[in-house]
Amino acid sequence: MKLIRGIFTIAGLAFLVSCGSGGDDSTPPSSGPVPEKVTISGTATYDNVPHNTSTNGLNYNLISQDPIRGATIQVLQGNSVIATSKTDSNGQYSFELNSNTEVKIRVRAELLQTGSPGWDTTIVDNTNNGAIYVLDSSVFSTGSSNQTRNLNAASGWGGSSYTSTRAAAPFHILDRVYETIMKLEVVDSSINLPELKINWSVNNVAQSGDRSQGQIGTSFYSNGEIFLLGAANSDTDEYDGHVIIHEWGHYFEDKLARSDSIGGSHSGGDRLDMRVAFSEGFGNAWSGIITDDPYYRDSYGSQQAQGFSINVENNNVSNKGWFSEGSVQAILYDIYDGLNDDTTTLGLGPIYEVLTNEQKNTEAFTSIFSFITYLKDNNPAQEAQVNSLVSGQQIVTNTDIWGSNETNSGGNNANLPVYVTINPDNAPVQACTNTTNGDDRNKLGNHRFLRLNVASSGSYTLRLTPAVANTNDVDAYIYSRGSLVALNQDFGTGEVEITTNLQAGTYVADTLAYDSTGSDIAAACYDVELISN
Repeated sequence: MKLIRGIFTIAGLAFLVSCGSGGDDSTPPSSGPVPEKVTISGTATYDNVPHNTSTNGLNYNLISQDPIRGATIQVLQGNSVIATSKTDSNGQYSFELNSNTEVKIRVRAELLQTGSPGWDTTIVDNTNNGAIYVLDSSVFSTGSSNQTRNLNAASGWGGSSYTSTRAAAPFHILDRVYETIMKLEVVDSSINLPELKINWSVNNVAQSGDRSQGQIGTSFYSNGEIFLLGAANSDTDEYDGHVIIHEWGHYFEDKLARSDSIGGSHSGGDRLDMRVAFSEGFGNAWSGIITDDPYYRDSYGSQQAQGFSINVENNNVSNKGWFSEGSVQAILYDIYDGLNDDTTTLGLGPIYEVLTNEQKNTEAFTSIFSFITYLKDNNPAQEAQVNSLVSGQQIVTNTDIWGSNETNSGGNNANLPVYVTINPDNAPVQACTNTTNGDDRNKLGNHRFLRLNVASSGSYTLRLTPAVANTNDVDAYIYSRGSLVALNQDFGTGEVEITTNLQAGTYVADTLAYDSTGSDIAAACYDVELISN
């Protein structure tokens, strides 16, 4: 096979491409009448760089050429698009074109399907005005007979460093999204995924600042966009498939399901705010569920040769409990997979059902309590097996969406009960925050949750009175099924009042306290009452 190699540049992005045919890339000689139409077909691939399973870094010695699946592929005549299609599940494409016409083939880093099911994902360069990544062939003549034109997006790896354009990176990212969509389409044939932009650039560094300059801080999801690290010899995530799918999971929570997570720094052994614990544990488990690989791997360092891994199927996590992302990921993955003598295997369908229906509309904050309650409600025949998984993580089984009867305090009895129940016009009830597990605002005890039972519609005032005057700045937020209803976060160390109209029903409030300067999370107690006006 003869290869023609060239550089294609669009919006400042240069892509090294290869085009091959079954024999010669030149137009075959005609031995008879020239047909009006010819078929141009081929396969689009990208260089996939796997992980070294012993170091968790990238292994450039085992690069494979994997198909670019489901991507938009176009034929261009000059600057005009004259035909559009999609690559199939093997990366193959085919066009019937006019003979003896000068064209080139373009693969866009895009998954686009209208209707039901439907999706719209693009991989773009946030450091180049959001330009979409593309892979182009050289210009060629369609000739007078059928031709094969293969395209490959090269990794750009030169043996010890990147020496040319990293054209494969956006297509590996795209293929992880394709893998995710195909898995979900099996359990929801009418799935409709809103627009998603994934921002990747070789300039994306672990420094916070101007995202258009690549200062993204870390890989993350926010408001319909994912940002991924790409700085070579520091931290790159374009080949860390589990990282990509984890962040896609947060997009899924935002657009199709629900997450009440407040974000922030976290690690496997932390005792976290239960909302954060569920969301991050879900993200880790989700990456294992989509890939059927429980090992979450993240590469970094010089030559991307270092890394770490997390076995989401490992049930022996530190600091087990409702506040542990490790416990959440172990439970969710075991529910899906059930390997290694786990007691139940439900698969993805029941998990997807709970996340997109009952949990999405729960009155409580999203947590392992709400998820497990609804899962058991929907699958009563598996209740005993699910209870076994839950109790193995030191989480109470005879509970509800509110975590009632929970006994695992996570190191401080002030964390229980999970919700402080407040009824209108009753005597004040004391609630206390603490910093036993850290003071990063997202650790267990930094927030205190209230369950507000409103029997009849009307005007109500939520009042929080610090136990020690002029010591703590107390804030409160009232929610209804995940939506913020009212808040008071004005600086001040005095009594806090939130007056608002509430319909009959159950609400939750998130309360927390700062020190007298209003800058640092503090351990504090305050009296809480709900007054009907």
